[in-house]
Amino acid sequence: MKKTAIAAAALLAAAVASAQMPRRRQPPPPADAASPEAIVAALYASVSHAPDASPNWERMRAIFLPVGMLVPPRKPDEAIFTVVDVDGFEERFKKSVAAAKEKGTGPTGFYEKELSRRTDCFGNICQIFSTYESRHTESDAQPFVRGINSIQLVRDDERWWIASVIWDTERTGSAIPQSYLPGAK
Repeated sequence: MKKTAIAAAALLAAAVASAQMPRRRQPPPPADAASPEAIVAALYASVSHAPDASPNWERMRAIFLPVGMLVPPRKPDEAIFTVVDVDGFEERFKKSVAAAKEKGTGPTGFYEKELSRRTDCFGNICQIFSTYESRHTESDAQPFVRGINSIQLVRDDERWWIASVIWDTERTGSAIPQSYLPGAK
């Protein structure tokens, strides 16, 4: 319990410190930030890549707030959640590729596709639940994983930004509810 409280305090301190950093104001391609639909499409396009390639990190940086967060599912042996920005996400990717090469399995492709979406917007904010499936090649018959991305968007005077993406994957005992699958109303 004490380790969890210390780790949570460290995360909070890091978040406060990052929030005080100057903002990168590099304009993305206007189409990527023009609407919630465009920015979600850009997110999926930026993470998808062939086995001999990497995600499009610059495109991803251009759609996330400089302090934007990615929160992957907590692993069973982790006391707290991992929270990273795009730079941290890139570092995790590079470590994963290096570990795969070391094991002799080599890198694999990653293609994530949206299956359905629930969007709630008010003014300059949107909350999107985006159900997805992932494949190693675009032509794989079956996905290797499905899940839901919880995407938080914010709009300034000129464009939309991704503030955070939190996701979880489908697994035994935790199936995606039917209401989040294609054709649900």
